[in-house]
Amino acid sequence: MDLTLISIVLGLGLTELLLTFYRLVQARRRVAWDALPLAWALLILIAVVNFWWGIRAIMAGASGWTTGEFMLTMISPIFIFLACAAALTKVEAGEQLDMKAAYAEERTGFLLFFLAYQGGNWVIDLARLAGPMSQIVTMHRTAVCVALIVALVARSRKWDWAAIAVIAAAYAVRLVTQIVG
Repeated sequence: MDLTLISIVLGLGLTELLLTFYRLVQARRRVAWDALPLAWALLILIAVVNFWWGIRAIMAGASGWTTGEFMLTMISPIFIFLACAAALTKVEAGEQLDMKAAYAEERTGFLLFFLAYQGGNWVIDLARLAGPMSQIVTMHRTAVCVALIVALVARSRKWDWAAIAVIAAAYAVRLVTQIVG
């Protein structure tokens, strides 16, 4: 089985994220910047690259899969696309944009999409489509999900920053173990 459809969905998400950032930079004089959505966008960028890299190994062993198994693997790419699309606010031509206010309005959708992406990864793991889960992967997924749930429930910028710190640390551990392991 090949990665074509998954790569297209991930590529579209990455394109959406990067184009939105480019448009914000283009309109920088009309944008009141906020670091919080930019930090989330950076984490989503890392998540996209990490997912694409990880799914290669899963798909290499997918020769006898059913349509249902492939559909399960599509959960994560779909939700990471949606998280990419929701990470940064779109700037409209000629209008001022307050990123802090826009983030406050749109954060719930973004956090839910990111959480659903993580849930999709759990589905892949629990269905054993990815093979046996390592303790590092389990800790990573758990830390990220707990941080996102806390951010959703707390509804506070302080807790959003805490979630970013936890998720960044989880991704750092995961990436380091991939390099070393």
